[in-house]
Amino acid sequence: MNSRSSLTIQLLGPVTLVRNGIPIPIRGQRQRRFLASLALKPGQVTTKEAIIEDSWDGEPPLTVSGQLQTSAWMIRTALADAGLTRDALASHTLGYELRVPADRIDVFVFRDAVRHVRELHARGQYKSASESLDGALGMWRGAALTDVTSSRLRMKGDALDRERTAAAELRALIDVGLGHYGEAISQLSELVDHDPLREDLYAGLMKAYYGEGRQADAIRVFHRAKEILREQIGINPGSRLRELMQAILQQDEQLLRATGIPLSGDRVR
Repeated sequence: MNSRSSLTIQLLGPVTLVRNGIPIPIRGQRQRRFLASLALKPGQVTTKEAIIEDSWDGEPPLTVSGQLQTSAWMIRTALADAGLTRDALASHTLGYELRVPADRIDVFVFRDAVRHVRELHARGQYKSASESLDGALGMWRGAALTDVTSSRLRMKGDALDRERTAAAELRALIDVGLGHYGEAISQLSELVDHDPLREDLYAGLMKAYYGEGRQADAIRVFHRAKEILREQIGINPGSRLRELMQAILQQDEQLLRATGIPLSGDRVR
């Protein structure tokens, strides 16, 4: 994964340009909105209408055309300060295009890293997954687009924050694989309370309790999931959760051995 020193644009926190690892703040709300709007779609033409919608929530001033041109000029200057050529921001008849590779923008580096972590997790390579995920989560410097006040861009920032939450969920499941059951129980209990219809979270919590030697608690989690799913959306737990319940009832040692975790003694508590 790219290190921070190789990034040029950071959106996972305040909107910032970077040169040689040194942050260059974007001064002015209009300029931050302009850059954020383009940086979320690098290599694509963002129409002036879309930029206006992002920047003024659909209520532009009478001087909007001039303000767009001014913002473009200021962003070109800022990009040059970050070590890019001025044609990194290209003008088109319909709008503007940010010609910065996606692997120089933290949002896209983060997404690629999390995709890789999911592959490692699926292959049971929990240690590598954990290390890669630490690097990905370390890219965040606060809420995404935190210093941008446009309501439309805030919605996009909120969507990015949900990606961070999903990565935190993945961290809890990786902890189960690593045998860090106490940490996983704490994280997954909170996540299940927040999102009680997610069967994968219940499965992770059941495995964590079972790994901790708390079989009765693992069984209680299954029955809680069954009750909530029936009451709220009228379905029974899926086959994966039912099979996991059977494995726990049978104290199937393969349940944890498959993850490479050393088994402890008595599992019923």
